[in-house]
Amino acid sequence: MTNSSAALRGFTPLLIGMAMTIANVPMMAIAMPGIGADLGLGTETLALVAGAYPLVVAMLLLPAGRAGDRFGRRRVFLVGGALFLAGALLAAVAPGPLPLAGARMLQGAGAAALAPQALAMIPRLFAPAAQSGAFARLAMTASFAAVCGPLLAGVLLAAAPGWLGWRAILLAEAALALAVMSLAARRLAPDQTGTGDTGCPAEIAAFAALILCLVAPLSLGPAFGWPLPVFLLLAAALPCAALFAGLTARAGPAALIPQALLRVPGLRWSLVFLLLAVSAPPGFFVVLSLALQAGAGLGPLQTGLVTAGFPAGVMAGSWLAGRLALRPLARMALGVALLCASFLLIQAVLPGLSPARLWPLRARMLAAGAAMGLTVTSVMQLGMSGLPRALSGAGAGAIQTMQQVSMAASIALSLAVYGGALATRPGLEAAAAMMWLQIGTTGAAALLALALLRGQAFPKREAEA
Repeated sequence: MTNSSAALRGFTPLLIGMAMTIANVPMMAIAMPGIGADLGLGTETLALVAGAYPLVVAMLLLPAGRAGDRFGRRRVFLVGGALFLAGALLAAVAPGPLPLAGARMLQGAGAAALAPQALAMIPRLFAPAAQSGAFARLAMTASFAAVCGPLLAGVLLAAAPGWLGWRAILLAEAALALAVMSLAARRLAPDQTGTGDTGCPAEIAAFAALILCLVAPLSLGPAFGWPLPVFLLLAAALPCAALFAGLTARAGPAALIPQALLRVPGLRWSLVFLLLAVSAPPGFFVVLSLALQAGAGLGPLQTGLVTAGFPAGVMAGSWLAGRLALRPLARMALGVALLCASFLLIQAVLPGLSPARLWPLRARMLAAGAAMGLTVTSVMQLGMSGLPRALSGAGAGAIQTMQQVSMAASIALSLAVYGGALATRPGLEAAAAMMWLQIGTTGAAALLALALLRGQAFPKREAEA
């Protein structure tokens, strides 16, 4: 077996585990109308259930990335798989919204341990010349998971007996988690002894509290009518940030976010573009799944078929990104500009959509997905390619933490705007109004990328890494 084939064998279970955590979001988006009908939940309470998983993932991704550096990626990966499995089983038998949200939080803790290991292992498994292909493979695998997510959810909901319904999705996730753990136990090499530390418990707690204070109000506010405690929780982010900054400075190289990490320009800008562009679609995807079923009268399987154009396009865009002879920043600028234009086209077609005329939406979803694939692959390469190997885990955790924070914020804000618009207009028109949120953030990202290109923000040597 060649070194390259050995690397691929070890990389495969990591990719499948990461894909499992990604497929969870679009699968549950398809399931949300059924959950709401079964448990008697409104849009605001559904926002709490939908946001529980990405919130916990965002809180724990960075500590999990550092834990992989310290304790070994195989150990952390297997622990994450066990938590994901337990959370899926508990969610499948949850009798109400609070137990369901709690089980989804446990599942999110498992996903946080699983997800960063694949990204962080690329610089260790592959030579520099092969890393661009590995990043493209990672993005394509994530896209394939997103493709399978809506379709598999639709098939499961269509095939499951009425008494099982949406719970069939969670049972299928539990079975997949068990299979992934078995594959990882056989294929992943034994962990090497880690070096350094993962940060003190106080630093980890301060970081988790900061993420909680920033993201939770976006779900709690719309659900409870924006009471005073929600604003107090948001205001508490400032002292949490100050405490985390002080603990980080004291920890030095062992910090969750080492100072050396923030001195890499490519990583800094990749976090900005993750916030503005890469994490815009999740909220759009959740709301569109709700609007197509509630507003257009589509079934779960038909909704999955319509929305599958987006992740299928992501696969094509990710493949193209590895073959364009452009710097990562230039590729990303092209991708995010096309993404903004595609969102404008989708927004224009939504109000007049009908079950008999779905092809305009399918075509626009495919175009948006291709732009997204070009963008996300370039952002990941921009952030990871300039990092020293010792910081790969911290860098992967930082990138995926920002992605999850933005995802949770995107879902909460999109559902809040959609719920507010439903008071005065039908579902598809409310979804079109919600899309101005995604159009604004991707448009801002496109302008920023063009400004950076004009100003030559990165040294040529680093940008071409």
